[in-house]
Amino acid sequence: MLRLIGQLYVVSNPKYTHPWDANSYLIAGDEPTLIDCGSSLGFEALKAGLDQIGYEPRDIRRVIATHGHWDHVSGMAQLRAESDAELWINAGDREAVETGDVDHTSAFLYGQAFPAVQVDRLLHDDEIVPIGPYRLHVFHTPGHSPGSVVFTIEINGLKLLIAGDTLWAGFHPKLGSDLDVWARSLDRVCELDFDVVTIGHCPPTLIFDAKIKVREARQQFGVFFNPWFKPFHIKFTY
Repeated sequence: MLRLIGQLYVVSNPKYTHPWDANSYLIAGDEPTLIDCGSSLGFEALKAGLDQIGYEPRDIRRVIATHGHWDHVSGMAQLRAESDAELWINAGDREAVETGDVDHTSAFLYGQAFPAVQVDRLLHDDEIVPIGPYRLHVFHTPGHSPGSVVFTIEINGLKLLIAGDTLWAGFHPKLGSDLDVWARSLDRVCELDFDVVTIGHCPPTLIFDAKIKVREARQQFGVFFNPWFKPFHIKFTY
């Protein structure tokens, strides 16, 4: 596990838990809260990582989801079995998560099932969620998925954008992706106030010069698509 800044830790990613896992984060303290929780295949490694910093699954109060995809939250059913943790997600991805929809949760990319799980609370656009000493500001940014959100949070004087898969993630109609809606979401993200950014799929680090990089990402968005993406669960000889 990696302490990113303040009480924010990286607890799930391809290096720490499972090669298919997205980045997930723990806000430590009196209200231990996960931002995403990784996949069902990475859950045991996630438990081991939490133990390294003094937590067990039963300590987790809630999982606040960037969106409802397999690599980000399919471990929620296992966490729920060992804790009273609540799942908070935007309404746009609620049905897919509660029904275990293989397409809309992206599970088809991994050749896995998505264990259906009940959503306890909906995340609303422009709401602020107090977590210990921090305030997590929620912004609905659909496009990658209908329920995608980003968060801003100030830690140690740095304004951090937790972008999930709203930045630099994939498009597919099966996911409910929408390029026009996504473009408008990116325009909104460019107007937010942040100094650094961390995203759903990258080495676990803070990305500085964030405003410039996000604006440049917006200029690159949708310019050209590569249709040769390889499903994670299929092995190829070349």
